[in-house]
This record gives sequence, structure tokens and C-alpha cells, in this order.
Amino acid sequence: MKEVVCNYAIARFRPYRETGEFVNVGVVLACPQVNYFGYLFETRKYKRISDFFPELDVDVFKAGLEGLLKELARLAGRGPQNELHQLVLDELARSSVARFRELVRPRETLFHFGEPGVVLAADPRAKLKALFQHFIKRQSARDREYQEVIMRRNLAEFFRKNNLEGRFRTDQPVGDETYRIKLPFVRLEGDAVSKAIKPLHLDKEGPTDIYRHGDAWISTVKRLRRINRLPGQFLFAVKAPNSDAKRITAADEIQQELRRLDTLAVPFADKGQILEFARS
Repeated sequence: MKEVVCNYAIARFRPYRETGEFVNVGVVLACPQVNYFGYLFETRKYKRISDFFPELDVDVFKAGLEGLLKELARLAGRGPQNELHQLVLDELARSSVARFRELVRPRETLFHFGEPGVVLAADPRAKLKALFQHFIKRQSARDREYQEVIMRRNLAEFFRKNNLEGRFRTDQPVGDETYRIKLPFVRLEGDAVSKAIKPLHLDKEGPTDIYRHGDAWISTVKRLRRINRLPGQFLFAVKAPNSDAKRITAADEIQQELRRLDTLAVPFADKGQILEFARS
């Protein structure tokens, strides 16, 4: 079949309009010339949602997604045609375009669609899978690197609510002219760094990823000690895996090594211990 023009849009989950943060969760594709309408959504991996929005009941996401998928199934009718080489009548094509535009129009709901895009496709089904891989699966990989940003925002809000934001400088350089890094929460006494807090995301996909990320911070702590610039008290607020024995072992080893280097490693969820450290 020759290439036909198709419209696509990325579905986003945005539970809090005020922050504007969202997670890409699916993609829809419409090719009016061949009367094709298809969609693919991530329907099994909910951990990504709870990582982004830890305070959100994931059942809210599940219920909303179920409703959206029912609406998409209704729009798809019996599903895409088996034979896609026959161009449809102009009237039917215009109706397909109108349905797609109505679906993706801007709206203030938990699920909404991003700006529609246009692609050429010789095989709409294959193109849909390619779009899903690019915008959803690859986004999942980028999300894992974003988790510490989310953890940091969570801690900043926690400190604000407990009237502690004035005690810490954010993104404060630590080190000397030979080695310097920025730490997210730092307390200074004169020119010396008396305390520092660093969110550490170890709940990664596999043990290798956990070791690599943890080892990088172990190396950083060793380097700061070597140049006598290690904060007087250094706390890592750690989000560790709670499933898969190999991942749990990897995270435990990283935390044990950090403790042997005279730093603290406490659970990110243990806000009481973090609060005690920040206040003392």
C-alpha cells in the first residue's frame, strides 16, 4: 500500500492542573484515507504513575484509564479494517477526521491529548507501534532519570510545610577548585558545609542500573572526603525497591557502603527521620 497521511496524538495523564506535570501513557492514530483508527496504551505498568505522583491513589488512574479505553473502543467500532489498501469515500474520510479532532481537542480532564501530529504511513498498524515505542517506551526510560527531580520537589515541599526551607540552600556547590558538585539541600556554617541532604533513587529497573547509580555517589562521597570537603553530616534519602531479591540486594549493598563512608542512608518515606535530621 502507498503511504497515506495519518494524524496522531499522545495521551497524557495529568492529575494536577496547577502543576502542569504529566506522564505520557498512550497514543492514538487515525488514517482517514483508509478508515483506520487505532490506539495503544500502557495498561500494565502502574509503578511509573505512582513514582511520578506518590501521593495519588493509583486506582484513580486505573479507573480513568478504563473509562478512556472504553470511549476509544466505541470510536473504533469493530476495529481497524483488515484490508487497508482501499481508499474510502471522501465523506467517510471527513467524518473520521472530525471524530479525531473531537477526541483530541483541549480539555481540562485527568487524561488529555497533546498537540496532534502528522505522519506518513504505508502500514498504519506498524506506525502505531513505532509511535508507541518512541513516545511511551522511550519516555519511560527518561522518566527513571527524572525520579530524583520529583523526590527533590517532594522534599522541598515537605521542608516548606515544616518551616525549614530557610535552613537550607538549594543547588549549593560543594568541593574545591579541583572537584565540585552541586547538592540539592545544604546548610552552611560560615564557609563550611555542616549538613547536606540528597535524594537517591535506587528503585531502578535492574540491579546493574542500581549499582551504576549508587556507585557514582559512593565515588562522589569518597572524592569529597579525600579533599576534606565532605559535609559534616550527609544524609541520603533513599527510595529503594521492595520487590525482586536481586534489586533489593543491590540497593542494600549501596546503602551499606554509604553508611561505611560516614553518611546516613534512610528511607525516603521515613519523613520523621529526615525531619529530625533537618531540624537538629
